[in-house]
Amino acid sequence: MDGRTVPWRDRDVMTVCGTSLAGIALLVTSWFGASAEVSTARQAAWLNLGVAGFAVCAGGFCLWLLRARRTLGERRVALIALAPADDEDASAGDTSLRDTHAHTTRTPRPGPADDTLALPLVRAQGMDRVHHPDCPLVAGKDVTPAAPGAGEPCGVCAP
Repeated sequence: MDGRTVPWRDRDVMTVCGTSLAGIALLVTSWFGASAEVSTARQAAWLNLGVAGFAVCAGGFCLWLLRARRTLGERRVALIALAPADDEDASAGDTSLRDTHAHTTRTPRPGPADDTLALPLVRAQGMDRVHHPDCPLVAGKDVTPAAPGAGEPCGVCAP
């Protein structure tokens, strides 16, 4: 993540502007070319040029939106981890070890330690929810202490 505030790079904006201008130029050229022809057979060639112009415009916009979608997905993954990093069940360990323990019952993982409940809750100005101080949604913001019942709990850090 490079800390950008918009999901597009300058190159992406130039690409969409260039493809839009090229597509519009093809559309205008086909419009004037077809308007000078009286035969529908000769207008069909200009129509093909107009369809190509539309395809160029649409392709540029699709690339622009796909780039934004990819960037927003990267930001979402960076903000909220989808899977815990210390999951030993996900390791590709020895299969014989897994087979010997396949018939045993698994004990659930312990929940968060009790010391996490003792963390003071904070709130940034303009926020309605209360957060743990290490919550990524309040990272880098000026925070003030909040009482435990002073607002709705955050959905990310779940105080």
